[in-house]
Amino acid sequence: MFQLILITILTGVVGLGLGGLIGAQLGEISKKARAIILSFSAGTMIALICFELLHEAMESGIHTWLVALIVLVSAGIVVVLDYVVDSRAGHTDDFTACEDCDAKGMSPNKTNTKMRTKAVNKKRSEKLQLLVAGITTAAAIAIHNIPEGMSIGALYAQDGLSSALWVLLISIVIHNIPEGMTVAISLTTSGMPKWKAVGIAALSGVPTVIGAMIGYAMGSTGGSLGPAIALSFAAGTLTYVVFGEILPQSIKLYSSRKTAYAAIVGLAVGLVIIGSHMH
Repeated sequence: MFQLILITILTGVVGLGLGGLIGAQLGEISKKARAIILSFSAGTMIALICFELLHEAMESGIHTWLVALIVLVSAGIVVVLDYVVDSRAGHTDDFTACEDCDAKGMSPNKTNTKMRTKAVNKKRSEKLQLLVAGITTAAAIAIHNIPEGMSIGALYAQDGLSSALWVLLISIVIHNIPEGMTVAISLTTSGMPKWKAVGIAALSGVPTVIGAMIGYAMGSTGGSLGPAIALSFAAGTLTYVVFGEILPQSIKLYSSRKTAYAAIVGLAVGLVIIGSHMH
């Protein structure tokens, strides 16, 4: 149990904290680089879902339809959580901004006055907006880290420190770093001290440990049903994290076939590592 807690802290808390430290000290990496990193980690997670989590769940002897049902239910739970977080934060997929819409139909003098007023108001509120954005992002990351932690716990209960678990840990760290950078950059730009921004980024990884304990408890129950349910649940939650969060974010950052190539390479790398464990 101590080993599980330690590796989860290193993966979640330290991973996000490292990203926060990089963001606070060096600033933001390019959107292209972030997109490729996210796509690569998504590919490794897809390999893990298909060739380890679901494979192990179906090998346990429970019906395939039950595995599929648990995957749908667990993904649905994360969908609801995601919706709640986004609605509370005021985020929508179809949000559009029109900076100068108010100026339409006005005379030049009125337009200039309006634009100057908007510029002043924007400058005054910019730091507050960045602070709110950073805190909101950290909260969203914290909630989404719970299913990732559950996946860690479920795999650990099944095979201990297996190569499949290492694939999961590495892929989570890979996408935690740019997430931690995003939090820290928003907070430091708002005027928050760097050490506080890095601390908040790291704290958003704490729920990973909580999720790991839940996943381990589910996977450690007697018989084959408990571990199969835990693995199926982990597969469902990770599936939504990949296709509902990581890949869309990557595409928004950099819409290019290169992100697809990165995801395919990630899948191949994950498959090789998992395959070496199977043989």
